[in-house]
Amino acid sequence: MSALIIGLAPVAVFGVAALWVHARSNRVEIVDLTALAAASKRGKRSRTVDAVVLHQMSFSRGDDLHRYLKVTAHFIIVPNGTIGQLHPMSARLSASDGFNSRSVAIEFAGNLRSVDGGWYRPEDYGRDVLTAAQVLAGRGLLRQLRAAGIRHVYAHRQSSPKRGNDPGPEIWSSVGQWGVDVLGLDDGGDGYAIAAGKPIPDTWRSSTLTL
Repeated sequence: MSALIIGLAPVAVFGVAALWVHARSNRVEIVDLTALAAASKRGKRSRTVDAVVLHQMSFSRGDDLHRYLKVTAHFIIVPNGTIGQLHPMSARLSASDGFNSRSVAIEFAGNLRSVDGGWYRPEDYGRDVLTAAQVLAGRGLLRQLRAAGIRHVYAHRQSSPKRGNDPGPEIWSSVGQWGVDVLGLDDGGDGYAIAAGKPIPDTWRSSTLTL
């Protein structure tokens, strides 16, 4: 298994322009799985990438990255905080509905709670809690992508009427909202959604769920 530090190489190419990660400090290590994930999922970009969309998988298969090769996302973050890259950022994936053409998808392993503290079909998918290692990894990855030129961070629910708890309050309050408050990323603001999606709830921005 090879390791990729995206601070050392171009991570996406759009026409003649290369998107580089310029940050040389606080780099996160990313395991390169792009040769193992299905290339058939990759389409061509129609515009420059400027956004990240956060997701939860609604299931967990532990810390073995190879058990997530079929997940449709550019990056995955498993419970122990390891980050895997399944697809190059230059590839368009059918991962985030109306944000697909301009975004990079990050999926966090876990069937995570809604703001009322409940889980989706816990008898089938378990009762997971976002780990501190996942939070740190997610923040580190956002920081590197911000240095690469990403300017927006969105929740999947903002582009889909069927993804009400995606990524959910645990991920949004600890990673997405952190990206807005600390890194200056833009989430569209209160009430922002596209393609019949749903805005980020105020309760997600200051979730009181205990991690």
